[in-house]
Amino acid sequence: MHEIEQSLAKPEGKQLEFKRDLSSPKPILRTLIAFANTAGGQLFIGVADNGDIMGVEDPLAEEERLTSLIADSIAPRLLPSIELLTVKEKTLLRVEVHLSSSRPHYLKAKGPEQGVLVRIGSSNRQADTQLISELQRQAT
Repeated sequence: MHEIEQSLAKPEGKQLEFKRDLSSPKPILRTLIAFANTAGGQLFIGVADNGDIMGVEDPLAEEERLTSLIADSIAPRLLPSIELLTVKEKTLLRVEVHLSSSRPHYLKAKGPEQGVLVRIGSSNRQADTQLISELQRQAT
């Protein structure tokens, strides 16, 4: 079994998340921020929550849209690796984020006080002030 298919066979968790598409970008941005602030991770777009491979309609346009969303919505700047993959004749986007040295990252719309997220298990949680300070300390 291909390495990607092995990843897709796993349940969502601390470093793995599936999204069907970019129709609601906010949860995707929240996940990428949480990955960057916590331990890194991979987000697959074009995969249902149960791991079914749906594919992405227009992969290049979706990749472009995602790149713009990340640049416009996340501070400090986050530069994940985004690649197009073909699995079972369907195209997926894989977004890989490493633990960031410039954390804490946050949603610009919510600001550095309210917009910081961390990954706990398979969910994203808003960080409180103490946790934000801890992330800053760990990064320096």
